[in-house]
Amino acid sequence: MRGRPRMWDHDYLHLRPLAEDLRVRLATWGRPGGPSRILDLGSGGAPYRDLVGASSGGYVRCDADRTFRPEVAGRAERLPFAEGVFDAVLCTQVLELVSDPGETVREIGRVLASGGIVCLTTPGAYPYDSPVPGHRFGERQLRELFSGLTVIEILPQGGMMAAPFLLANVAAREVVLAARRRTGGAAVVLRPVAGAIHLVSNACGRLLEILASHGPLAPFLGALNRRFPMNFLVLAVKP
Repeated sequence: MRGRPRMWDHDYLHLRPLAEDLRVRLATWGRPGGPSRILDLGSGGAPYRDLVGASSGGYVRCDADRTFRPEVAGRAERLPFAEGVFDAVLCTQVLELVSDPGETVREIGRVLASGGIVCLTTPGAYPYDSPVPGHRFGERQLRELFSGLTVIEILPQGGMMAAPFLLANVAAREVVLAARRRTGGAAVVLRPVAGAIHLVSNACGRLLEILASHGPLAPFLGALNRRFPMNFLVLAVKP
């Protein structure tokens, strides 16, 4: 449900702005005149596939994890494609996981045709998803990584207003997972409690996000919000 996050999901405050911004920026990809050959790099279950709307033959899923049954299995640092074969590359929440981010961006540029576009998202101020810390980037680091392409936009997503509630949600989720590891099926009784925590926490965080963008407190709260983005979205074009 990454493409349609729900209010009771633990990562709703993280995924909501990501999905909304992708919906706007991918709207033209499936229209006449848009890119016809699209690579979904690190696709997983292709949660944003329906935002693109391209024909199945022109949309290629590539992932290192074969359990997702991608059309092509391969690593982002060494893509199994010829040079310049794609009009667009979509890469969501992958750059932080690869061993060499710089080589990954260079490979994206290599497989893009001239004038091709890449839309990439990556976490900023967001908890690591595993015990092994992944890469984190700010706007300056992303501009350096994409120096071989023409950067159109680097958009911060989410911010400080929702961060405390996101952390509360992650903590509640980890309690359930820890209980499941220790007690097995008995931990199921904690799931409704965690769901209620997520629902209340997400509602509070969303309210603060709205206040940060509308109303008399927006200038102050908005400035604070922008100082702690959860994600970054990068749009860049190959010259």
